[in-house]
Amino acid sequence: MISLIDTHSHLDTSAFDSDRDAVLAAALKAGVHAIVLIGYDPERWRSTSDLCQRYPFLVRAVGVHPNSASIWSPSVQQLLEREVASGTVIAIGETGLDFFREHADPALQLAAFRAQLALAKTCGLPIIIHQRAAEAEVLATLAEFAPLRGVMHCFSGDTLFANQCRGFGLHLGIGGVATYPKSIAVREAVAHVPISSLLLETDAPYLAPQSRRGKRNEPAFLIETLETVAEVRDEPQESVADATTENAEQLFGPTLAAARAAGMDSALCRW
Repeated sequence: MISLIDTHSHLDTSAFDSDRDAVLAAALKAGVHAIVLIGYDPERWRSTSDLCQRYPFLVRAVGVHPNSASIWSPSVQQLLEREVASGTVIAIGETGLDFFREHADPALQLAAFRAQLALAKTCGLPIIIHQRAAEAEVLATLAEFAPLRGVMHCFSGDTLFANQCRGFGLHLGIGGVATYPKSIAVREAVAHVPISSLLLETDAPYLAPQSRRGKRNEPAFLIETLETVAEVRDEPQESVADATTENAEQLFGPTLAAARAAGMDSALCRW
C-alpha cells in the first residue's frame, strides 16, 4: 500500500470550511496518511492547533510568512518562541523572502527570516523556506546559518539551485508545479538529485497539479505529483512513495511518524 505524507498544506483556511471532513477522508483514501499544516501567522497558529487536536494524522509548523512580515516585532518573536516552546510543533515556517509580490518591506522580511532561522537552529527544529524571485538573497542568508535541516518549499528552480539548497542541508519540496508543462527545469532537477533529497507536498488549496490546474488543490491530489516524480526518475511509484515518506519522517521526527500511523489506522477503519 502506498503511504504518502503531504509535507505542506493549508487545510485550516476558509477554502475548506464547507467540506474539510470530506477532503480529509479523500486524502486518507488516496493514501495520504499524514499532513503537515503550515501556520504562517499568529491567527494560523491557533487554527492549525485546533485542527491538530481534532485529527490525529495532522501535525503543524508555525512561523511568519514573508508576505506577513509587516507584523514582525519583538513581541511577535516572543509569541512565536512561546508557541515553539509548547512542544506541539514539528518545524519553524514557513518563512523566507518573497520579492515577487512584496507585500512586506524586504528589510522586514529579511529580519523575520533571520530570526526564524536562528530560532530553528536554537531549538533543533527543521526550517520550512518560501522563496519567490529571491533566490540569490535566500541563498546568501542561508549561508549565514548553514548547516541547516529543512525544506525549500514549492521548489521551482533548476538543478543548480537544487544542489545549492542541498549543500546547505535542505530537502526539496516537490508539488504541483512539477507537473506543469513549462516546468522543464524543475523536472530535470527532480530527475538528477538523490531521492533522499525529495519531499512531496501540495500547498493546498494553492498550486493544484496540471489535471486540476486553476482549481482548489487538495492533499489527495498529491498522487499526481508522485506520478510525475516517478516518471521523470524512471522509478516505480511505490519506491518513490516509500523514499519520500521516509525522508519526511527522518526530517520532521517521531511526531510525524506517529501521525502517519494514526492516519493509516484511520484509513483502514474508513474514517
